[in-house]
Amino acid sequence: MMTLLQWGAWLMLMACGLWAGVILTFQVERINLWARMPIEQFAVDFRRSLFRVDPLQPILAALASIAGGYFAWFSPGTPRLLAWVGVALMVLVVVASIVIAEPINSRFRDLPEGQLPDAAERYRIVWRRFHTARTIFTLAAFACCAGAVVASA
Repeated sequence: MMTLLQWGAWLMLMACGLWAGVILTFQVERINLWARMPIEQFAVDFRRSLFRVDPLQPILAALASIAGGYFAWFSPGTPRLLAWVGVALMVLVVVASIVIAEPINSRFRDLPEGQLPDAAERYRIVWRRFHTARTIFTLAAFACCAGAVVASA
């Protein structure tokens, strides 16, 4: 039978892994395509992509952070440290996403499909650069969480 700590580890890895996977998929798949699309096509595709992914990402990050905090709280030594670093990175990514990406997302989401916000090309470049940095920090968070579980075994 699994202990509460093992359930916490499982939830932390599942939620953080799914969250990191979504972000990595956007980095590998969408970012390259969006950079090459005409700006009008980008605006439509970007808006449609945000529809379901935008609410999903913070939910997965919140679940992973809560489970990571639980795991860290009840773990000793290196697993505790790695889990707290993972949680801190998750919080950093979510806060940065709210501050940097969400205002850009809203500019596209608040307009009718196909309509471009002013400075759309600049937003595309800023969002792409931000997302690349976010991907690196998200993968680091997942690596810390996985390392915490491995170190606890």
